[in-house]
Amino acid sequence: MHTTKHNRGFTAFIAVLVSALALAIGISIYDLLSRELLLSQTARESQYAIFAADAGAECALYWDSKAPVLNGAQSVFATSSTSSWGSGAINCNSITITSKGPPAADWSQYTGAAYGCPATPGSSWCTTSNANAATTTFSLTFSPDPYCATVIIAKWGNPSQTSVVSHGYNTCVANSQARVERALQVTY
Repeated sequence: MHTTKHNRGFTAFIAVLVSALALAIGISIYDLLSRELLLSQTARESQYAIFAADAGAECALYWDSKAPVLNGAQSVFATSSTSSWGSGAINCNSITITSKGPPAADWSQYTGAAYGCPATPGSSWCTTSNANAATTTFSLTFSPDPYCATVIIAKWGNPSQTSVVSHGYNTCVANSQARVERALQVTY
């Protein structure tokens, strides 16, 4: 009697093993690709927020340096409680900024003594001041793009020192889960 032992199922086992290995490699590549796409999207949105913050800071710096040339005033922004500021409208990115504060969606963050924004969004400049210092807050929205910036200009001391803090956002929707904020500060 002669018995033959066949290796049945060995080919199926190898096929399942190779398929599982190929599937694991494919899932790993897909996971890596999806993470890279998410990272590049975040980097893109961060660049939009940096652009908005930079544009807001540049607007404030431009108008702060133009005031003495245009009207002989020390600044278009408040320097103290006795300063006469905001006499003329400023224009940035084709937006006339005469009576704007932060975007209405962010308004609650800027009300109160720290920023001096009125209770009604957009009704006037946001300013706090005392005899030696003042803070002015305004916003810019970049149309047709959804980017915006909130700019805070603080002036204090004698001789006068200035700090410009510009918060840029990739979207003006305050409660958006995709909202990215970047800030730039310039002090001189």
